Amino acid sequence: MRFGIRFRRVALGLACTLIALFPPATSVAHAWEPPSGDLPSRYLTRVESRYVETDLARFHYTVSGSGSPVVLIAGGGLWGYSWREVAPTLAQQHTVYAVDLPSQGYTELHRADFAYDLPAMATAIATFLDAIGVGRTTLVGHSWGGAWSLYFAEEHPERVVRLVLLDSPGLDAEKAPITPVFKTPVVGELATELTDRSFYTDSIRGTFAHKELVTDELIDELYPPFSRPANRNGFLALWRNLDYRLTDAGLSRVSAPTLVLWGGDDQWLPSSQAAQLAGRMPNAEAVVLPGCGHTVHEDCPAATIPRITAFLN
Repeated sequence: MRFGIRFRRVALGLACTLIALFPPATSVAHAWEPPSGDLPSRYLTRVESRYVETDLARFHYTVSGSGSPVVLIAGGGLWGYSWREVAPTLAQQHTVYAVDLPSQGYTELHRADFAYDLPAMATAIATFLDAIGVGRTTLVGHSWGGAWSLYFAEEHPERVVRLVLLDSPGLDAEKAPITPVFKTPVVGELATELTDRSFYTDSIRGTFAHKELVTDELIDELYPPFSRPANRNGFLALWRNLDYRLTDAGLSRVSAPTLVLWGGDDQWLPSSQAAQLAGRMPNAEAVVLPGCGHTVHEDCPAATIPRITAFLN
């Protein structure tokens, strides 16, 4: 958890400094405009990028392959680009959708009253599935995306064929060490607003065991969508509103066969949670991959992707 501790100290230090210099800190947070990334996505020129319009949102997603449906849901602060190595392999036998949910990527939310909690994110998943005409599907979710997928599987077991959770919170247990930063009024706003490209890069690097994989190209794809004000606001709201007591209480309702994959060197959530999470579900197995970080499918694709493929096939 070393990175999380460092992030918390830096964020708190920045927040305290700004509060001391500018007593009306809330107005400072709203007046300061974070630098936005304006690089167009090269990745989207190489894949089939689509939008589907609903009353809730204009969902952005990519689609590839043919066969039984698989929906990929990225973690917090990420988007469908996170699945760039997973999707092509799964698409050999499945129709693969990588969707951006509210607060992610290029999806545009229409509802100002969207709650950014587990029920709301599960509703977003259902809305997207209905919009593309998918009744039952396999869900593969990473981190927060896994928590949203897990809650959806608890509430709608009839719609989930299989479930894959990658380093996903779901237990009412130890949280990511930076959680108090974002939950603290004013401090959370400042930490979110002050996350420029450099700070964002440090954050992403902290989710990898293989730091060399966090390249300029990767940040060129990930940072521009995160820099959008609506996505930043949603990101902060999710930190404050996700209540894992809900997923913890419903674990026994997950009827779908489930694979829980975890990076053994995850610095955000302890890998011991993998076995605890799987042990609470009726038909789940846990696999911990040594030497891999929190973003396990990007950090260790050669170890992660075959596990997912074998489980789905």
